Amino acid sequence: MTAALVGVQGQLVGQRYPIGDTALGLGRAPENGVVVTDPAASRRHAEIRREGSGYVLHDLGSGNGTWVNGGPVTTHHLESGDQILIGEESFRFEIVGAPTVLGSPGQAGDGAGKDPVLRVTIAGGGPVGMITALMLDELMGPRVAITICDGRWHETADRKIYWQNPEQGNNRRLQVVTVQSRQYRKLPQEVQDRLFQPGTYTEMWPMGPDSIDGYPPRNIRIAYIEDELLAILNEKRDRIRMVPENFDPEAPGLDTQHVLAICEGGKSPSRQHFIKKFGNADEGVYGLDGQPLHDMVLGLRVKSQLSDPMAVLITVTQNRFLLNALRGEGFLNMRLSTNEELEAVGINPVRQVFTPCIQSTPCFLERQPGGEFLCEGHHAVFLPALLKGSALWSRVQEGLKLFAVADGDLTAVTGFKLDMNARPRFTAEVLPRTATRPGTYAFLLGDAANAIHFWPGRGLNSGLASATSFTRCIASVWRGAPMRDSDFTRHEANMAMLQYRHKTRAYRQMVTHDEAGTPHAIKDLIARGTTEGEAGGTDRAADLETFMERLRRNRSRLETRLPGMPDDDTLRAHLEKMSAASLHAFVVSEPWDSGNVGGEEVDVDSLLPAPDGAELPQPRTPQAQPAAPTEERMPRGWEPVAKV
Repeated sequence: MTAALVGVQGQLVGQRYPIGDTALGLGRAPENGVVVTDPAASRRHAEIRREGSGYVLHDLGSGNGTWVNGGPVTTHHLESGDQILIGEESFRFEIVGAPTVLGSPGQAGDGAGKDPVLRVTIAGGGPVGMITALMLDELMGPRVAITICDGRWHETADRKIYWQNPEQGNNRRLQVVTVQSRQYRKLPQEVQDRLFQPGTYTEMWPMGPDSIDGYPPRNIRIAYIEDELLAILNEKRDRIRMVPENFDPEAPGLDTQHVLAICEGGKSPSRQHFIKKFGNADEGVYGLDGQPLHDMVLGLRVKSQLSDPMAVLITVTQNRFLLNALRGEGFLNMRLSTNEELEAVGINPVRQVFTPCIQSTPCFLERQPGGEFLCEGHHAVFLPALLKGSALWSRVQEGLKLFAVADGDLTAVTGFKLDMNARPRFTAEVLPRTATRPGTYAFLLGDAANAIHFWPGRGLNSGLASATSFTRCIASVWRGAPMRDSDFTRHEANMAMLQYRHKTRAYRQMVTHDEAGTPHAIKDLIARGTTEGEAGGTDRAADLETFMERLRRNRSRLETRLPGMPDDDTLRAHLEKMSAASLHAFVVSEPWDSGNVGGEEVDVDSLLPAPDGAELPQPRTPQAQPAAPTEERMPRGWEPVAKV
């Protein structure tokens, strides 16, 4: 019977170190049998000695400690399958020839053996990736070893992970998102407590079919969600390994993992790497006349003076502008026509060249003291704002008037290109099981699975639902034996339902039908209405009355769920400020198709109900609730928001 140490995570993945009668040293010093280059390792960090009939791990007074099976140790009698962690390097202790039983991992490549520890790598550390890690940790505890990777992170000298800043190449997302209670009520209680503290969210939108337990949708800044989830992960470094690098599907080590969760967003490189396994997306399902359909939206960071009820009413009664905000502060999103999209470019005033960064990256252009909007990364300014008489900028000004935004309260511009396609599958075996590897299944989650048009406000909700379905499925089927395609049938069904529900809803926000049943892209109707209005000859009074009547209908539908709606006189006085061209575009492009996009919602509970203690390990006891957010904890420049 012989013993060995095998690298399972980190720079030494796949390396095997036999352990004989001489002690095996681990640390940064070159004389160690296992040279650990991680900065958290000491020069002589630990060693494994043969003592009697067994093997004992000794921590040699290291500064950052040695961990076995998730807990710190100074001396530990090793058993086959024990997981040893030094910094970010993880090893498995093996006794070759020892019997493999449930509760011991067995040999790394024993495809037919049993392994109580599920090894999961998460590609992408956005909200969906971080939630996936925290849910798995909550449901499975010591039965899972989680690694999560994101190249937008960086590690400081105190071994804490933070988001990179713009100078480091990371433009943070500052949008406000609406999270439905059907999704946020399924999050671990610790996560709910941290995200929804007083002053961090508002309840702007009325309750609907996705509102459960009497909780309405909540508006919250996505950057705040990312900051809080990252803070929680930093507190769990002993259980969740964080890697501040982009996941590389070609790097060594994937064949030691049971699961790869791909949460990298709509342009996921990992999904593209395995595209033959998942299949190419169908662009025609959510297209028009056999052609792919896309929208471009201009994102305007603003502070609106409208009340939330009035902002909601005006938003859902036209298809040109959408305001999603926290107490007025957020983004006013402007749907562009095809010609306007061509105008939405930057220009480098020194080199006198156009830059498409607002469309392709997209970059975030901050307002400067002189009034121009500057992209520092490309040294470009937003051209339509520079040409004050440009058609696009005059239409932007109309949107600001519609939502009562003072000129000085427009502080930044960005852009979003929104494409939709139908994915044939969301789960795939990317590395089959062999005699030397366990077999690896990959899962598409979040926008990597179902990138949708954000106009209905369901992108993050779909992502959270996919994380809930995935983690419940994995936790319930993992019993240490190799996994099979049939284990994921219910999760795959949930993902298909989410795609159908949310993308058909989004499609209704991109396409409408005329009285003859002919489909038209809403952006084309906006273009037609704007052109007709600016050409003159439209009946402004008739357009105003038509728009007022639509406002009344929506008000009667919403006022029982959203008190404080404006009366006719208030609405009419406000709309009198709008140009004839804007009013005509609002009328021609029609209101939100609320009737067709409403109805029953997908609930993952129907196929994967919440686990109970009889089936899965009990969740860890939640930590004490943190104190209310202080000025230091809140992001700079963010004013606390009162709950409405």
